[in-house]
Amino acid sequence: MQKYLTGVVVTNTAKDTAVVEVVTWKTHRIFKKRYKRTGRYLVHNPDNTIEVGTKVEIIPTRPISKRKFWRIQPISERIVTKKKVAKKPIKTVVKKESK
Repeated sequence: MQKYLTGVVVTNTAKDTAVVEVVTWKTHRIFKKRYKRTGRYLVHNPDNTIEVGTKVEIIPTRPISKRKFWRIQPISERIVTKKKVAKKPIKTVVKKESK
């Protein structure tokens, strides 16, 4: 079975590359308290097909560049982010010039 990680695409501005953020929870060996570790991986994204906010699985591959040696598995799901919307529409007042 091949190793894979699950994360969310954070940026995809570079050509053929996306940054995937993977969150893992670990337990401290003495205090037994859980803490969060976040890793950001450069992933091969051919044709920039993956959008920001998409949950994906990444699998290791041969080195493609200096820091990029992961590739994207088919898309898992799209995470919907809420956009802030004003409750009331904002009215704009334009003053007319008088002569």
